[in-house]
Amino acid sequence: MGWAFGCKPVRVNSKVNVTGKSTSINRTLQTAVVSFALILAVCLVGLLIAYAYVVEDNVFNRLVNSEAGYLEQVYEEQGRVAQPRFPFMTVYASWQELPVSVQELHVRSLERVEFPTETGGTLHVQALQLDGNEWILAADVTGFEVSRDYLPRLVPWIGLIFVIVLGAAWLLSFYLGRSITQPLARLSNSFKQSSDTAAPLELPPHLPSNEIGYLAEVVKSSVDKLQAALQREADFTRDISHELRTPITVLRFLVERLDDTKGLSEQQGKQLTEMVARIEETTTVLLALAREESVQTESLGLLAELEACIVSHRKLSGLKDFELTINVPDSYRIHANQNLLQLILTNLINNALEHASEPMLHIELKDHALHWTNPVGNQTPENVIETSVKGPASQGLGQGLHLVKRICQLRQWRLETVVEPPIFRVIVQFK
Repeated sequence: MGWAFGCKPVRVNSKVNVTGKSTSINRTLQTAVVSFALILAVCLVGLLIAYAYVVEDNVFNRLVNSEAGYLEQVYEEQGRVAQPRFPFMTVYASWQELPVSVQELHVRSLERVEFPTETGGTLHVQALQLDGNEWILAADVTGFEVSRDYLPRLVPWIGLIFVIVLGAAWLLSFYLGRSITQPLARLSNSFKQSSDTAAPLELPPHLPSNEIGYLAEVVKSSVDKLQAALQREADFTRDISHELRTPITVLRFLVERLDDTKGLSEQQGKQLTEMVARIEETTTVLLALAREESVQTESLGLLAELEACIVSHRKLSGLKDFELTINVPDSYRIHANQNLLQLILTNLINNALEHASEPMLHIELKDHALHWTNPVGNQTPENVIETSVKGPASQGLGQGLHLVKRICQLRQWRLETVVEPPIFRVIVQFK
């Protein structure tokens, strides 16, 4: 927020360099996504291979169990030990007839049913109970194992699957990285342009509606508040030095006369009182403009605030022949800071009391605009809302309407003056 009062705009250094950070985020995201995809692919392929071996082993085990049941049934019916129906199966009278390596593994694990042979084959065994004696049914499934034989043929396809998965993961990570870093890069450019030109911070269009968009809004709000605070500080410093210089000079002159024991004339005493009042009024307005609370607004009844200012105005209440007419609906409300609104109304009342050629003031609300009309002389200047501009007969400092203008600019209201002697009109446009 800035006011055109001839001062240099306040610049907030909002440079944010996210280039390095965005590259780091992009690379970290790509590494994480690709690594996760690779680990997931390895786990799935390993699970499929293990599943193939488990299924194959269970097929052999069920086949051996089925044949063992058949042999036990034949023995019960015929009383003899029949030969297995499958040529790769053999019946042994005891474990001692099996290869030594199988016997050693059986001793170590009595529940084991699958045994490797010394020739590189595989035996699946099942114990039989025939007439109280333990017989062993062994199946040499070496020639039927397909998982081990086909695994080398699947390696190229597994490699191709890895390449496809990693490529898809990289594309996904690239898309996600751009989705995250591009808005940050655009934000960085906006911050840099705002810093280089001292212009208000403008967010880039089409920001995503996620944490990045929320972050951008928070940053913009913070930068705007900082710029407004610095601008208020700059304006306050300038106005204090400019607006109070004249009354302080007058007070110094009057104090010097008091020190010289010359005393003050009635006119000088009146001038001293007026200067003190002006300093108090100016200080009140400038401090109100400089405070951060001045941007806080609430819904206020315009007529109620106007009546409060009129009733509390000491000079106006002491006038008996002053004609004051008010035409403002009691239902009309505006959003404003109560302190600043009362300062505007009080300054406009003071302006009418000080400069009206006749004791008359008409206040009327028309289309969201408050009109202040009073009679004036023929030598009223046109640009009375500028600082230190006053009529030839004015005894003031020419700053009352200028302070009103400052407050209106803070609230983004429009202040206009119409000089058509013998009528002078001040218009405050609220909307």
